Amino acid sequence: MFVRTIFAALLVCACSLSLSAQAADAVGEASPAGEASLAELARLRRLSRVVYTARYDGVRGTPYRYEEFRPGVVFDNALNRYALDSLNFNGFTNQFEYVIFGQLRELPQQNFLRADLDDGNGGRHVYAFGINPRFPTYYAELVYQGDFVTATMIYDVTNDVKVIQDVGRTMRLRRFDAKSLYFAYVDGEFVSLRLQPRRLAADLGHRGPLRRFMEDGDLDPSRRDDLLEILSFAERLYLE
Repeated sequence: MFVRTIFAALLVCACSLSLSAQAADAVGEASPAGEASLAELARLRRLSRVVYTARYDGVRGTPYRYEEFRPGVVFDNALNRYALDSLNFNGFTNQFEYVIFGQLRELPQQNFLRADLDDGNGGRHVYAFGINPRFPTYYAELVYQGDFVTATMIYDVTNDVKVIQDVGRTMRLRRFDAKSLYFAYVDGEFVSLRLQPRRLAADLGHRGPLRRFMEDGDLDPSRRDDLLEILSFAERLYLE
């Protein structure tokens, strides 16, 4: 009950941020950082810090969620809104980073509650800090929100080290390993979501109808659009 209460309170906080953002421009229409006022830029600079660009030298892969930095909006603890034209999420540090005037800077978690990023398809990805009770010190993406089903995703990146023994020497190869971990609040219970059709149907509480729905529609939960369709159908089943 305590976990449910905490999750519900945090979700209300995230939703209140969403309502406050509705009065502002949509992410795709947000003014770039260069058009922000000097006061806003100065405040954002005080709340952020410079990133050491050579920190990942020798590590294969990338810690970033998106291949390219993209437009987005971040909200600080006082609900001030900052529109940025070059934003990304670092799953290794679990912080957002932005580029301004050629400088890469990161936004510490304690200063920013939420971020909205352009998803590249005319929509947006919404992240909020602390809304997933399994990962209370992480940002979680709010994947789907309904009355009975609310799903979040944790984008977690680790720095794996593989030790290779060669003739007369030992080599250590480092690479980033990214995982997308899905969870949902389903009819009052917080559960992990496994993105295999049979297991997902069980996790969402309507095994038979959901399995038939996925089979009939040839839906693959590992595809984002298909997952959203499955979650929406699960929500409708609870409403019946």
